[in-house]
Amino acid sequence: MFRTASLVRQLPQNQDDGTRSAFDPLEKQSMFDPLPARVLVAHAEILVHRGILATLGNDARFELAQARAERFEPADLLRRDVDSPHVLVADLLTGIEAARLIQRERIARTAPATAVLVICASDGELAIRAALEAGVQGYLTYEDAPDQMLEAVAALARGQRYLGGRPGHRLAEAIAQALPTPREIDVLKLMASGLGNKAIAARLNIACGTVKTHMKALLEKLDAPTRTAAADIAKRRGLLDPIAEQIGLFNAQRSKALHASAHTASAR
Repeated sequence: MFRTASLVRQLPQNQDDGTRSAFDPLEKQSMFDPLPARVLVAHAEILVHRGILATLGNDARFELAQARAERFEPADLLRRDVDSPHVLVADLLTGIEAARLIQRERIARTAPATAVLVICASDGELAIRAALEAGVQGYLTYEDAPDQMLEAVAALARGQRYLGGRPGHRLAEAIAQALPTPREIDVLKLMASGLGNKAIAARLNIACGTVKTHMKALLEKLDAPTRTAAADIAKRRGLLDPIAEQIGLFNAQRSKALHASAHTASAR
């Protein structure tokens, strides 16, 4: 569960997988003299990046472990010559890549003690699901206030998870709703653009009967009486969000790269 306006869950302070608790340096401090949490900001949008820095820099609870956003690579979190940040604040794609890297290294018991907070424009279901499944611990949108960002960073620094208002509401809705398959999403996008079944079949190189099957499944999953209603519901849930396609391409590229790396390693 995630911290929202009404729900908080404290994560375990000691992990069974051999990695140290993400924030044990802070736990060792007196409650009257805590060390500030190290925060690294690596947001792809430069104005947002600078705004986050300015907001965090005015709060004594945080120490900025700064790196230029355009030069940051998630692999930098694994460097042993510098202390890893307690919290990484990033855009959606950077945050997902960093969280996946941390998750993978945690299996190898070499994970950095870093929690990831994503701040982005998208409150779509696919984007939120992708981030949480990757291991992101916090998710805010640009509609959230600066004070809420400070609260989110502090929560992650205490070992908690945090969702902003709209992402939290979206996640609560998504729990009770079925998610269309990737192929159904393809059909949904073309349908929303105004194409009929035959045109969709030709575009996707599938049979018209298959399109009808996908369409029936979509209407059921979206609880929509008509195609127009299905398109409206999909837009409201963020299923047609352009960032979702970027995440899909990003995941495919990462999977291909990891497969190639594993193949090279096994050939040695």
